[in-house]
Amino acid sequence: MTRSITLLSFVTILFLGGCSLSPELNVPKVDVPQTTQEALHVNKEWWKQFNDTKLNALVDEALVGSDDLKLSALKVIKARQAYGLSTDNEFPTLSANAGDTRQKTSNEAYNTKNKSATYSDFTLGLGLAYEVDFWGRLSNQSESNWSLYLATQASRETVRNALIHDVISAYFNLASLQARMAILEKTAQSYKESYEFRAKQQKVGTISDVLANQALAQYNNVKASQNSLMESYKLQQSALTILLGKNPQALFEDKNSEASLPNALTIPAGVPSTLMENRPDIQEALENLKSKNALIGVEKAAYFPTISLTGSYGQQSDDLSNILKSSANRWSFGPSLSVPIFDFGRIKQRVAISETDLQSSLVNYEQSVKKAYKEVHDALAKENLAQSRLSFQKEELKAYQKVLDLSTKRFNQGVANQLEVLDAQKGVLSASLNVVATKQYLLTSQAELFKALGGGWKENELLTTK
Repeated sequence: MTRSITLLSFVTILFLGGCSLSPELNVPKVDVPQTTQEALHVNKEWWKQFNDTKLNALVDEALVGSDDLKLSALKVIKARQAYGLSTDNEFPTLSANAGDTRQKTSNEAYNTKNKSATYSDFTLGLGLAYEVDFWGRLSNQSESNWSLYLATQASRETVRNALIHDVISAYFNLASLQARMAILEKTAQSYKESYEFRAKQQKVGTISDVLANQALAQYNNVKASQNSLMESYKLQQSALTILLGKNPQALFEDKNSEASLPNALTIPAGVPSTLMENRPDIQEALENLKSKNALIGVEKAAYFPTISLTGSYGQQSDDLSNILKSSANRWSFGPSLSVPIFDFGRIKQRVAISETDLQSSLVNYEQSVKKAYKEVHDALAKENLAQSRLSFQKEELKAYQKVLDLSTKRFNQGVANQLEVLDAQKGVLSASLNVVATKQYLLTSQAELFKALGGGWKENELLTTK
């Protein structure tokens, strides 16, 4: 009869187990622009649209060698292991044990005055322990860790997108610096020839010392600017080397980093309706929100009894030769109950902390959504204005080139003075450098836009089944 009651208790507990104390999660609704624009949908390898083989190779190298990406991958592995541990805790623990104890009883115990005994105790058996997840403590912990795992995956995608953006921006900066140094080199050569010609004119007395020294000053100014750009170029090379995950030795080796600015892409206006699905930081915030919600159930479960099933089966004898006899068999089985009576408010405080964490996660989720749309809005604005500015600057350069041609002819004919030619040369140089800088800014803005759109990250690339 007793065994039947014990078995009935076991079956009842198993069927009643599995309740969850986690509150229903209400994801806040954030007002976002209503749009059906899908033309901005970004593919996974969006940077290849620039059709630059060297850029493609650098991004591939960074995705393999980046230390930041390696660290984020290890965090994903750790999160997966933590989830695996939490699910393992939902299953029984089976252990084997064996013992050999030699002991002597006291003459002063159990009314056995001067009747002490010395004996051996040999044991061999199996032990079983299982916590019935009646209030969902273990399952909620597993649910929380699963969401953390997905959040860590999304975080890795954020790191990946940032890395790609940084490598591309560094490449564009190198290409821009190279283009500007080439302009300065060509201009310096032209200024040098002009100065040498003016120096000859000065010797024969056809021009004053002022004009000759103005030409020399102009040449030296360009060479100084070229040296300054070379410094920036070296620093940018080092930064790119670190992004690629190369060893420090590579910083001091000769580099062949020839780069060129590709043509800008044509990007339609609008915001894709899938933005909130594409942005990994939004997905990370959402999964963290789910995790915090599940942890409330974990903490609330502490209010209620912990129900465990324990059992053992094995052999026990005071003589090792009898350990395997059927008469040495022993077993035990039964549930145990642990009920919190009074803990001076510890459980209440832990629940309150979890609820505060949930509120923080709610705010963080809303903030992530707002930040995403702000970044897209800003990137679109920068890209559109850069396109317009580049168009104006190209027209400005054409105008200065015409001014230089006309002023040079006028000077050679003796109609204009040297200052007009110098001013025109400065205008051409400044406009040429501005065109290159703005083109770099435009390309970098487009890279920022792709990053803001989620960088081609797709939700179905994550493991979404447990």
